[in-house]
Amino acid sequence: MNTDDLITAVKEAFGQYPEDVLGPIKMADEAFGWLHEVFVSIQREVEDENFAARIVKLASAGAYLADGIGSYCGAEHATMWQKLQEAGVIPPDRRQLD
Repeated sequence: MNTDDLITAVKEAFGQYPEDVLGPIKMADEAFGWLHEVFVSIQREVEDENFAARIVKLASAGAYLADGIGSYCGAEHATMWQKLQEAGVIPPDRRQLD
């Protein structure tokens, strides 16, 4: 399959250009990064005070989950982007938007 056929197949399957198909994964990566920061901030605010240990544990768990899922989404996005570039669907000089 040539590059134009691959791009056409992706557009037909997803209704978007290949790099746009990956957009939601990138957004999830960024959202989980922000969630991680929110939970870490909550954790830092309450850990030196006389707050319930439950708040500290919940904030810690939230930060851990957001960081892990965010890292996974970021890695998947990078892998998919690279595979699309290797297949010639996304030009090698096209940079990801940050």
